[in-house]
Amino acid sequence: MTAPLTRQRLYDLVWAKPLAATARDLGLSSSGLGKICDRLLIPCPPRGHWARAQAGRAAPAPPLPPAPEGAGEVIVIAGGRAPSRRQRTRFSTEARREQLIEAAASLIAAEGLPAASMKAVARSIGISEAQAHNYFPKRRDLLLALARRELHAMETQRRAELSRGADRYTRVMLSTVTYLREVAQRGALIQVLTQSAEVREGLREERRVTRRWDTRRVAEDLNLSYGLPPELAFGATAVLTALTRRAGRLLAGGKLSLTSAERLTLAMVTAGNRELARAYRPKPD
Repeated sequence: MTAPLTRQRLYDLVWAKPLAATARDLGLSSSGLGKICDRLLIPCPPRGHWARAQAGRAAPAPPLPPAPEGAGEVIVIAGGRAPSRRQRTRFSTEARREQLIEAAASLIAAEGLPAASMKAVARSIGISEAQAHNYFPKRRDLLLALARRELHAMETQRRAELSRGADRYTRVMLSTVTYLREVAQRGALIQVLTQSAEVREGLREERRVTRRWDTRRVAEDLNLSYGLPPELAFGATAVLTALTRRAGRLLAGGKLSLTSAERLTLAMVTAGNRELARAYRPKPD
């Protein structure tokens, strides 16, 4: 017998009574119905839910998330053995990892870092905590993946804008403004993530290497553009970069508006570059 159902209806059924009873009504095994729910991102009651429900202590059902890509809202439940198991919609490992990362970002943005437990993140996308651990063995791994994604997106955008500058002044302005605007969009989340000691420690070495590489690259630009001695070029770059990052931290923490951060930072950075250019510009013979 074949029964067409909507995802919402199936969700209502699995939360109305124990899974074994619902599966029996549909002519399926408990494991078969569980796999269908997992494939369609329909959350199922956790172990012990019905005992807690009888005692009046059951947690409320999580909301039904959107259908996975490629799956419709209307499904067909066929009793007995399915004619082919190859038609099932499955997420790739990378797609599932990204789904978990995005769910963690949403929970942190809404409720703070403690809310993003592996259990809560898994439940929000309709899978079990054990399944989530297949993609991120520890919560630290998930938080680090989220932090790296946000930092990479910021840096990619900044470098893309930087490449548009035809001269040093334009490159400096584009780099500074893009960095601050990316901080306005992503900085609060990154700041929350880096409040975690394990995230800070996990990122420490790679961020140190990246920042040192960026400082050297900008210092070489100063050396070539203005003829600054290498040591002075490196020092000037480190100071002006620290100034920009400090403005970014104030912006991310809500202590400075984006408009104020842009005006103050651009004024100081461009003035610093002009003074360096004036001091080291070759004198006419």
